[in-house]
This record gives sequence, structure tokens and C-alpha cells, in this order.
Amino acid sequence: MAFYFSTKKIPQLSGYSFVERAAIMAAAQEAMPVPRRLICNLAKLVPICVVFYAIVDVPGWWKLPALLAAGIGYPLFTQPININMSLPYIDKAIRQFEASRAES
Repeated sequence: MAFYFSTKKIPQLSGYSFVERAAIMAAAQEAMPVPRRLICNLAKLVPICVVFYAIVDVPGWWKLPALLAAGIGYPLFTQPININMSLPYIDKAIRQFEASRAES
């Protein structure tokens, strides 16, 4: 099983635009059962808590660049987790997206 860092690299989503891929990924994340969603959220929460705990020890004004780096790095870290935890539900999300596109 491949590990994806971007939705562009997912073969099932190759024919869709950025906005369409985002809508399909949102539907796939909603389709995740609660236990899997909990694991996904914990997988994102625990490392960011460790990072912010480490930032507490940064002295003086150096906290500002550290917080900025953590803020910029957070989506870069969490997006691959969201993508890969949602992979089993992408086919269902594509079917839902295609059905809603056919209706409108």
C-alpha cells in the first residue's frame, strides 16, 4: 500500500480538479467510522502536543519563530494523515460525488 502526501498522486482522483478532489476527500473523511476518525485525530493531536510542549522550553523571542514554524508545519504534517486514513473510503466518496454531479 502506497503512502500519499498529496491528493494529486492518488490514482482514483487523477481526473479531478483540485476543488473536486477536496470535495471527494471531505466526503471520504465523513464516511470514516467513528473509531477510525478518533484514531486519525489522535494521530494528529499527539505529535502536535509534543511539539508545543517543546516550544514551551524555547527561551525569549525565539518562541515566535518556533510557533510560526509549528503553525506552518501543522498542515504539512496532518494532510498526509488525513489522506491515507481516508483511502479505504475514496471509492464510495467518488460514487457520491458523481451522483451529486449528475443531479445538478
